Parts: sequence; structure tokens; C-alpha cells
Amino acid sequence: KSSSGVKGSYILIVHLQKAATIDTGSLGKRLFSAGYYAYVGSAMGGLKPRLRRHFSKDKTSRWHIDYLTKKGIINSVIAIESTLRVECSIAKALYPQFGSVPDFGCSDCDCSSHLFFTPREEEMKVGIERALTLMKCPFKVVERKEIPRYLRVSRN
Repeated sequence: KSSSGVKGSYILIVHLQKAATIDTGSLGKRLFSAGYYAYVGSAMGGLKPRLRRHFSKDKTSRWHIDYLTKKGIINSVIAIESTLRVECSIAKALYPQFGSVPDFGCSDCDCSSHLFFTPREEEMKVGIERALTLMKCPFKVVERKEIPRYLRVSRN
């Protein structure tokens, strides 16, 4: 089975070093505080191709998260291999734990948000890992330095 065929959901941990007003496309301009953001997405066409796109520097902004990743740094990825669409269940589990950006990343579902915020990275990671464990979702945390090897792309 090719790695591009592995389906699932993922969480990007994005660090925004300083507050910024970001044009998010269809949601307009939003003020984002400095801190850590967790974006919950799906990759039913393949986890690695979708994640490679998020790391591409010359992509066309298509999704809300594309605007944030152009300003912030993706510190880590949490990959959840599954043939089931679990991103909304994950988003709903994270919603009570963290601040959220209303309507972000959820234009195709009934969730309130797929983007969550906290000023502290460790709080974000612990909360996500606890939620995924309670949901019985097997997951893999890929830290920034391991991402090129995980995706099998060269560092740029």
C-alpha cells in the first residue's frame, strides 16, 4: 500500500510568533493573537499529499488554514490514520478545552470551528493527546525536525 493512499485526519500545530491581522479569504480579516493554533483537517485523498501541500511555500490559498500557515510556522503534525471521517469528532472534543476562531475551517460541516488557540504549546499538545486517547484514535505526533523525513520531502 502506498503511503499516499493512507487516509485520515490530521492536526497542524501552528505557532504565530506575534499577533497579526490576517485576511482569511472568505472569512475576511481576523486578528490572531500570538500563540499556538491547532487546525483539524481531513485527508481522505491521502494524508501525506495533503500535509505536503500545507508545507508548500508556493501554494495558492484555497482553504482558511492556507492563510494562517503563510504567517505562522507549523511546529508539529498529529496524524490520525483512519478510513473514517473523524475530524469533526476531534474538533468537537477540542472545542471545550481551548479558545477557537469562529467558522474557521468548517464551511463544509456544522462545527463551530476547526481552529483552536492557546498561548502555551505544551497545554495544546497535552489537551489534544488526552482528547485523542479518550476517543481511542491512534495517532502519531511528528515534530518539526522529523516532518521532512515523515513526508519524504527535502528541507527548503
